[in-house]
Amino acid sequence: MNLEDAANVGEILGGLAILATLIFGLRQIIELNKSKEREAARDIANLLSSPMYQRAISIIVNELTDDFSLEDLGRLSREEKDMLNFMAINTNSIAIMTFDRQLSFSTVARFFQPLFKIISVRFRRLTEVLEENVRRQGAYNETDVSALSWSIWLIDRIEELPPAEKSANVLYRNWKP
Repeated sequence: MNLEDAANVGEILGGLAILATLIFGLRQIIELNKSKEREAARDIANLLSSPMYQRAISIIVNELTDDFSLEDLGRLSREEKDMLNFMAINTNSIAIMTFDRQLSFSTVARFFQPLFKIISVRFRRLTEVLEENVRRQGAYNETDVSALSWSIWLIDRIEELPPAEKSANVLYRNWKP
């Protein structure tokens, strides 16, 4: 083997090393994205299972009506109001992160579609009432952009999805770990 052949072999090996590095890098990026998605899904699950969020769902379902007013909200305890605020603000944050593609829409929809099926009307009303309260306090006026509008955006997007054909236990009954 002469010097030119050795140089060609070296270039080929160098090119293969670069190719292998690129493939490894792409695989790492894919794994990082999957890891981020799993972490985000776990965070959503933790939020939805938190006592404050669970209690807020209970308040919406059991203590409020579809057309409740600011006065109805005023009759709730400070703790109950705080829980509803917690729910509204966190749902709004999830919507913003979904829009910015920090959370995948399919994951968010999987968690929220069943919930919104139950509380959509009352949750929409909650955002209206909370904003009415802020306006009455003079924090912003009618022309200001709604602070909780991302929550409504998320509900609208999820409601555009087709309803589940069957419940998960029926649809995936043959799933194996």
